[in-house]
Amino acid sequence: MEILNHYYQKKIVETTVENGSSGSLTYTLSYDGNKLKDIALSDASRYVYTYTGDLITKIESFRSSVLYSTDEYTYENGKLISKTTTKAFSNAPQEKLTFVYNSNGTVNANESQIINKQEIKYDTTTLYTFANGNLVSSELIDGVLKEKITSTFDDKKSPFINIVGAKLLLDFDSHFDFYSLNNTVKNVTTNYNSSGAVTQTATVTSTNKYNADKFLTEIFSGDSKNSEKFEIFY
Repeated sequence: MEILNHYYQKKIVETTVENGSSGSLTYTLSYDGNKLKDIALSDASRYVYTYTGDLITKIESFRSSVLYSTDEYTYENGKLISKTTTKAFSNAPQEKLTFVYNSNGTVNANESQIINKQEIKYDTTTLYTFANGNLVSSELIDGVLKEKITSTFDDKKSPFINIVGAKLLLDFDSHFDFYSLNNTVKNVTTNYNSSGAVTQTATVTSTNKYNADKFLTEIFSGDSKNSEKFEIFY
């Protein structure tokens, strides 16, 4: 893997403002070389990463030092083929995503559960579409299309591009895009009813800042009453 300027983010500070009241959350990242070791949050939660070679094969989620859940990843020919989530201290069934790589370059993440050691497959899938090294759209389909998120990107460097193995996970994190080479400047979320008619559209536009090497240092969206800001420190 080419290391671009040897940049690794060490801390991310998320500041949110809702109805004029602000709060913050700090993510502290640690590494073993160019492999992600763990992410510790200021709310006492923590994520620990296990590698097999250059592939992330397990992520353990802790809350106040107590194991909450474990994600296990399997690969075939260097591509992610499944993610299985097990909740600790719970009788809930295991949740599984099976990744299917389509001939047109898109990827489906098909949902299922494992109950009494048997896999129960569902109609729910997320369809990922890619362009120019970026994840440009995701479509949640539950029999019919329910939601589509379309993203527009800048031409600057993502803070995550130097982390070995992160790009392969696709469904890695709900807050951060570890797959894409660049950074989002606009996300359009469209919701649909069972007949396929649009019920709601929401657009979030970001203002980004960068350092001298064109790596992202800040993302801001919103206004004085309601906003979200991420500050990235290397």
